[in-house]
Amino acid sequence: MIDELTLIEKQFADIKAAEYVSKGYQVLRDVPLEFLPGYRAEMVVKNGYEIKVVEVKTRPSLAANPGLREFERVVNSRPGWTFELQLVGEPERIDTVANALSLDEVGILSRLAESETALDAGMTEAAFLMAWTATEAVLRMMLVDEGVAIERATDPAHLISTAVAHGVMDRATYHRLLRTMEYRNAIAHGFAVSDFASAMVTELIGIVNFLLQDHREFEASYKAMDGQFE
Repeated sequence: MIDELTLIEKQFADIKAAEYVSKGYQVLRDVPLEFLPGYRAEMVVKNGYEIKVVEVKTRPSLAANPGLREFERVVNSRPGWTFELQLVGEPERIDTVANALSLDEVGILSRLAESETALDAGMTEAAFLMAWTATEAVLRMMLVDEGVAIERATDPAHLISTAVAHGVMDRATYHRLLRTMEYRNAIAHGFAVSDFASAMVTELIGIVNFLLQDHREFEASYKAMDGQFE
């Protein structure tokens, strides 16, 4: 379990580092601080005279590092320095039936076809949820391509974060899916969303098709490499 939590922290830290870089910050990782002997900051970000020490922790690892609060006090006492603690949640395990299997490419394409049929019939929300099931399935399939096994269903946010951390999709797609996920959460749990539009379904179907194409190219290159050693 500790290994899994460490991976979650690293994935979130990678995402935060990229966000800071996109905002113009210089980002340094695993940085020793001369005014705190023995302490290595997970991340130091700089922008002009502004310097932040950023730590990413789950609750169990935070509890295992009681000295972090003292480090925070020392860092914040220095002119121009601030300490930022990013507390990341552990992935929520979703209960499923024991024999549930993630959709393969045929199943994903079938869900996309069903989504398009529902969209044509004016059942926009149903079409959206059907396309979302294909989204999660294709992300799991591509993570397997990268050697990352997700044995059980987890919350969508964790799945999306894991996918971007392992390079399964670019950060622009990641941010689009995060926004889309907010609509998925609202609709799936019985809330009406006033600004929901059919274009969101079309966009989601397009994302899944794009990811499927990446998967096919990976499979083709893998088979070609494997053939060289036969």
